[in-house]
Amino acid sequence: MDKILIEGVKAWGKHGVLDFEQEYPQSFIVDMAIWADISKSYLSDNLQDTVNYADIYDIIKSVIETQSFMLLERLSYVIMEKVFSYDLRIQKIKIRVMKNKAQLGGQFDHVGVEIERSRNCILMQDINVKTSITPDVSTGPSAKAEVDKGYKAVLALGSNIGDRKQNIQKALEMLFDSTGIIILNKSKLYETEPVGYTDQEKFYNAAILVETMLNPFELRIKVKDIENTLGRKKTFRWGPRLIDIDIIAYEGCVINTNGLTLPHKEYMQRAFVLKPLSDMPDAVEVAGLNMSLIEKMTCCADDYNGLNCIGSL
Repeated sequence: MDKILIEGVKAWGKHGVLDFEQEYPQSFIVDMAIWADISKSYLSDNLQDTVNYADIYDIIKSVIETQSFMLLERLSYVIMEKVFSYDLRIQKIKIRVMKNKAQLGGQFDHVGVEIERSRNCILMQDINVKTSITPDVSTGPSAKAEVDKGYKAVLALGSNIGDRKQNIQKALEMLFDSTGIIILNKSKLYETEPVGYTDQEKFYNAAILVETMLNPFELRIKVKDIENTLGRKKTFRWGPRLIDIDIIAYEGCVINTNGLTLPHKEYMQRAFVLKPLSDMPDAVEVAGLNMSLIEKMTCCADDYNGLNCIGSL
């Protein structure tokens, strides 16, 4: 079994038993060792044949920065759960979470915990918890609509390879079937001119408003999984693509990392995003805009000419 090391991850979060620790962020440092079979990558030199370090980094920071726990033990365990869920090849994790300037009195550098668990250990613990509880959960087609209230997010979809409309519809079906995601609204379908690299087919574009229990990094992983499942291949910037799903905005969230920037850093200059967004006033609000402003920005966008409404999805 191979071992991947991700050490010295720094993030600020609200974790601790004292009131002010739940109100004001403190500094945390995380070291993680991951055991997985990544032997294919030795010969292929392909990112898909190993564990993506950047995504693991994003998961660690996301849990620390977007959730709140009293105990470092619980924080560490939740991070492990999410990393195990991210990649089924991962068989064992050791995590070390250190907290700076903990309120203990005396002189010291850090306090922290170190936990090591296998995938099977986590799985069995989850099974034991679930079988000891008998929640009152509805079944049938309406059950999905009864999940706890989550956060709203705006997604933009595009395609210019093959049956463009069908590609987008398949992506919507997979999003609809995804656990923790509810589609609240969707735009009309638009045909738009390509941006950046113009020697390619026109795009079909749409946008949707969702409510999700996933945090922004989990949502990003989910949409990338859908793109890969539908057959998207990596191309050059602004190149043709079978399906493209971008997170445009996530309710109350500002993120700037290597893997994810929210709100999306270019959407305010793109008619192929702004016009579908304007079909959904509730989505415009989530994006932090208003209808008057979004209409003006759409008309000023470089790709406004040639934008054509195809109809409903």
